[in-house]
Amino acid sequence: MRNYLLFFLIFILTFSCSENSNQINYKENLTAYLLKNYSNLKVDTKIEHITLTNANWTNEFYANTNHSPIWISDSLELNKNAYDFINLLCSSYNYGLDTSYYFGNSLKILSKKLMAIPNKEDRYAVAADLEILLTNSYFLFAKDINYGIVPSDSTKLASETPRKNFEINLPEYLFISSKKNNITTMLLKLQPQHQEYINLQKQLEKYLKTASISKEKIKVEPFKLDSIKSYGQSKKALILHNYLAEQSTDSSYFAALKLFQLKHGLSPDGLIGTNTANALSKSPYDDYKQAVLSLEKWRWKKDWGADYIFVNIPSYQLKIYQKNNLKKTFKVVVGKPDNPTPEINDEMEYLIIYPFWNVPYSISSKELLPKIKKDSTYLTRNNYQVFTNKNKPINTSKIDWAIISENNLKYSIRQNSGSDNSLGLIKFVFPNKHSIYIHDTPSKGFFMNDIRAYSHGCIRVQQPFLLADLLLSNDNNKYNIDSLHVFVDSKTQKRIKLNKHIPIYIEYFTCGTDTNNNLVFYKDIYGLDKKLEDLMQLKHHSKPTNSPELVNK
Repeated sequence: MRNYLLFFLIFILTFSCSENSNQINYKENLTAYLLKNYSNLKVDTKIEHITLTNANWTNEFYANTNHSPIWISDSLELNKNAYDFINLLCSSYNYGLDTSYYFGNSLKILSKKLMAIPNKEDRYAVAADLEILLTNSYFLFAKDINYGIVPSDSTKLASETPRKNFEINLPEYLFISSKKNNITTMLLKLQPQHQEYINLQKQLEKYLKTASISKEKIKVEPFKLDSIKSYGQSKKALILHNYLAEQSTDSSYFAALKLFQLKHGLSPDGLIGTNTANALSKSPYDDYKQAVLSLEKWRWKKDWGADYIFVNIPSYQLKIYQKNNLKKTFKVVVGKPDNPTPEINDEMEYLIIYPFWNVPYSISSKELLPKIKKDSTYLTRNNYQVFTNKNKPINTSKIDWAIISENNLKYSIRQNSGSDNSLGLIKFVFPNKHSIYIHDTPSKGFFMNDIRAYSHGCIRVQQPFLLADLLLSNDNNKYNIDSLHVFVDSKTQKRIKLNKHIPIYIEYFTCGTDTNNNLVFYKDIYGLDKKLEDLMQLKHHSKPTNSPELVNK
């Protein structure tokens, strides 16, 4: 009996090994097919109407893998990495990227075509096409999500600050990701690591789950022009923007209006003023575009380190980060549209307590001179002093102002230190070619307004001594907030150097997040978004839709 069982076992094992030896190794055959047909791709090569714009990277990658596929399984089907990646491409609008750029729908169609071929030995051609197209789309998406879609030589048309260099070896990065069998997760790690970017992207994804992205617009008039018409128009606009249901009460209307105001950087007063009416008159797609443009600009930015000051011009906010944590947000006043605050990347070097103000020639000749001519006491009353071109003070009563014009003012004007000085009691200096700085102001009332664009370009900050305290405390400086008040009380001008120069980034983003991580859309006060929109060709941007996922069955 024992011999019979042994004979039977040997027979089964022998038959099994014989069967296995006859099995087809589909992956080896696909590798051979790829090597034969796709070993030297050209930049104008087309597969399924798609041009391989990243043929060079694709060639480099498959040279490293010996043309072994990474998206196709041993049974000539899409593997999990492929399914995950195609679904990511089809939801790329969550990252502010147009789904049509990456051929996600074409890849879906091709994957269904692959699975519809019953005989696996007939799948090699379609499987190879899918393999190459997936890799090409990977390189497209990977570069865009890290570096942005606007060509590097065009960014200067939309931003004054320098763009980072693209330094990632994508073929190598994909090779490592495929070895770890975690391609999509590692791909998303290529996104900028700025906390502001991370917050914006996450909130955009959340926002798109419920938001309307319609291009329809409803013109809303301010309530002062026609309160009844304004109410009706604003209600329709709130419904369009998905803040209000069709059937709603007055209380829900006002709650929706206030929420809309908060999410558009406006005071939630429930009144339809000019700024609220303008925001309501935009289409929901216009809001979405602001998020797209802001994400694009974040992808241009270098790493800012752990400690820095960030001023976002359209939000009228200054944020101070220490050890990558947001310590405090300050309200600021920025330049008027005809005197815009420029984008600047620099380092704050010192503070000046009890500063005087050297009035720029453009201001003294265009704004002060008419006031001086009209009122002989203007200079004295406002604590101004006049100097010759050799920087010597001159008695203003000896000047014949009547013969002086905007074009021949040969004097310089300085406003002396004091609480009424236009710079207030403290000035934060980061030397730059624009002569822009941050300072206190005696005009505190401007901080109560939603749109705070009133200066000649410099940045006025609310609570300047709190800002100084945070900077000095983190600087291990010998001076502290008490020292500053001593200098002010004694009316002593003092320059305080910082031990560590603090990076300061003055930028222009019309979409961001608030302290509660709500998505907020800001008014494009300088009209800069249009330039970037043209560069990104957003007029051709496909409308985001919740397309069904490709399911791995």
